[in-house]
Amino acid sequence: MSTRSVSRADARRELVLGCVTLAIAVGYYLMAIRIQQSDIADVVGAQGLPKTYAALLAMLSIILIARSAAQRGFPAAPDAAPVTAKAHVTRGVAWRVFGMLMNGVIYILVVPWLGYILSIAALIAATVYYQGGGLNRRVAAVAVGGALLLWLLFVRLLHISHPAGIWPSLL
Repeated sequence: MSTRSVSRADARRELVLGCVTLAIAVGYYLMAIRIQQSDIADVVGAQGLPKTYAALLAMLSIILIARSAAQRGFPAAPDAAPVTAKAHVTRGVAWRVFGMLMNGVIYILVVPWLGYILSIAALIAATVYYQGGGLNRRVAAVAVGGALLLWLLFVRLLHISHPAGIWPSLL
């Protein structure tokens, strides 16, 4: 159990968020099982990855629901900060979430042109930078290494096709 104090309102918000994300996971799973299986599909199949994402989201949602339900039973510690500072933190968190979402949207928009490896490397680097990690040689090495590892996993091991980008047409 974490040592942070949570107000009843925060625990209620987390409970609602957990229920909403659990419903999204169920809906995503129901859509995933409708994906047609191919006669030449590998062991994972076209449903494998979406079903895994749905299961992971469901597990995380259940953990959030259980944690928030447990926290609602404990009295909240008095807030040390004024209400305006608390509202400011909430807005800050919302902007951080929005920024991370925009990283994903930009990735989706550029992957057809840059290709999978370059786009995922840029996404990893942008995420590290956005989270305050800066841009240096170590971040570049992690981004390139992570992109190659993900490419090997999805393209070579799981045989999931990837966007090659404009590079094959240039070479």
